[in-house]
Amino acid sequence: MVCGVAIKDGRIFLARRRPEKSYGGHWELPGGKVESGEAHEVALARELSEELAVETQVGAFVATGVD
Repeated sequence: MVCGVAIKDGRIFLARRRPEKSYGGHWELPGGKVESGEAHEVALARELSEELAVETQVGAFVATGVD
């Protein structure tokens, strides 16, 4: 999984999950699943394009989390 953190003017961009999805209506950092053999940066740009119809320039890595 990858997610993007976009901050502008002290505000963080979040996406709201579709109601029919698990955790529907909850807010999250936008992102998604990494496909086999795909670089994390490429996966994030692809997911943002597919899900939100935005073109991005992926910046520096921020952090890793464990569930």
